[in-house]
Amino acid sequence: MTFCTRLAVAVVLIAQLVSAQCFADDDLGTAGPIRSFHPGKCKLGFAAKQRGECDPPDVPANLSADVRAQQRVARARQLIDIARLPQAVRELDVAIIEDPANTSARLLRGRLRIPDQLTEAARDVNQVLDTNPDNADALATKAFILVGQDDEAGFHAATKALALNPSSVDALWIRAFVLTRMGKLDQAETDLDDAIALEPDDPRTRLARAELRLLTGKTAGAKDDVDSILASHYDLRALQIRAAIQAANGDDAGALADLNSVLGPTGQRSLPGPTRPDLVNMYVQRALVLTRSGKAADAKQDLETIVTVGGSRAILQMQVYLRGHGFPDVSLDGKRSDQLDDALQACFINSACGRGIAIRG
Repeated sequence: MTFCTRLAVAVVLIAQLVSAQCFADDDLGTAGPIRSFHPGKCKLGFAAKQRGECDPPDVPANLSADVRAQQRVARARQLIDIARLPQAVRELDVAIIEDPANTSARLLRGRLRIPDQLTEAARDVNQVLDTNPDNADALATKAFILVGQDDEAGFHAATKALALNPSSVDALWIRAFVLTRMGKLDQAETDLDDAIALEPDDPRTRLARAELRLLTGKTAGAKDDVDSILASHYDLRALQIRAAIQAANGDDAGALADLNSVLGPTGQRSLPGPTRPDLVNMYVQRALVLTRSGKAADAKQDLETIVTVGGSRAILQMQVYLRGHGFPDVSLDGKRSDQLDDALQACFINSACGRGIAIRG
């Protein structure tokens, strides 16, 4: 290539990398699982997106291997941003083949493999750390992968990541997650406070703090967080938390308004949908509020929906909970019965009992 051609390629590459970094900071994050995906950014429709009509241009073949690999990483980020994940992984596979020393490609591929391919994700992240033990984003990602396997090691990895990069919002969120699992709730909230101070508009950290505050009884602060999230965009979990706070504070009308905005009007049989614990929990929440409001028939309709949507597993989990909270005679058979309905009604009327019922994923 001539000097002018190389200069032009360099300018294009820098522009792509700056654009990709903006995606990383705003949408993808820098460590741990990808923050968010935006399938709606392809305005041509789902079928067109599946045909690749929204894909960014292919990487030119006449560049050096290391430059091609860098451009493939930039292209992969753009593919992730429109939720073309298999295509992004394939782009990163090629980038790693072309330039095995490209740690950005390997780390991004590892992050994309969370949570379904944790073994492969760990392999990618560890290979990055073999090359550079002080890669803060790789350390924070490793900390997330270790959650549930070795929380203590995860805590130390996240702490080292923050020593290297104290302003990493993702690393603070990850360490707060680990600390919550370890029962160190005050320290977890401090990390989330720091993350929100650095990036006030990050909904993931605000949602984590709202959940933590709800867990520790700080309902006013939790409501502030979810109100902040919902002021900017729709979030199912934030609505669920706000409904729980309103119900706990005796605002049954407010709780029902939030729950109805997701589930539709009360008293109507809902069509079966995917078995999602968050939606099933919202039916449980609404049945609780309806029972307490004296609307037993509507509450029973929601129980029927729970059976339809959540199946026997959802019923069994409620039965197990009731067994441990003052209803030792409830059957453990995963089947709805008059006995179960009576126990649930009694539990729902008792606020302390009712607040604890949740369908775990």
